[in-house]
Amino acid sequence: MKNLLILPLFLLITITATAQETLSKGIIKMELTEASSDNEQMATAFEMMKGSETNYFFNEETALVQQSFMGGMVSMSTHSNMKTDATTLLFDMMGQKMMVETTSEELNAANNTPEAKKAMENMKVSYDKADTKNILGYECYKANVGIANGMTVSLYVTDAIKANNNLIKGLETVDLDGFPLELVMNTSDFKMVYTTTEIKKDVERAQLEINTTGYKKMTFDEFQKTMGAMGGMGF
Repeated sequence: MKNLLILPLFLLITITATAQETLSKGIIKMELTEASSDNEQMATAFEMMKGSETNYFFNEETALVQQSFMGGMVSMSTHSNMKTDATTLLFDMMGQKMMVETTSEELNAANNTPEAKKAMENMKVSYDKADTKNILGYECYKANVGIANGMTVSLYVTDAIKANNNLIKGLETVDLDGFPLELVMNTSDFKMVYTTTEIKKDVERAQLEINTTGYKKMTFDEFQKTMGAMGGMGF
């Protein structure tokens, strides 16, 4: 069951490059459009996961990633200020609301476990710029990420969107040359496809703000212990 909880957090064009508009602020909406497995238990869980959304709001200074899973029963928000290096995490699991104020340094340290280091050592990222795809008017090329446990991740990334993919759950430790507009995860047990469904070329300041009303504030260490007791959720 723990693996099933972690899975959805994985968590992110045939116009010529010269005609392509560079995007330094806007909104990117992604959806889990395909989730399949030959494993009966996973297949049942995937039916609940389909339609899960990741919305990315960003400008030159601020980024907000909002993720919703299982019909909204579970949601996460990651708010980051690039100038101050301040990050706020909001997590809501069926009404249990937690808030953590942290920094990228603390988050990186949390992700830099011995297991994560070993995975990073064996992770290989390669690009095939001859393999392109038109995604909502942006010219994307293929990136392949090989992971030690047999999982492969294929992405279509674009250089024209100047947003930080490291705020997307599941891609924190993956250094990509471009921003992903499509993500396909494959293992021997399952396949998942996240696809960009909408790109807006502007964002209002109010859309980059978060409402912390009703959230219990805790330290990052307290948050990790709480999440560990709930099955991990990737933290």
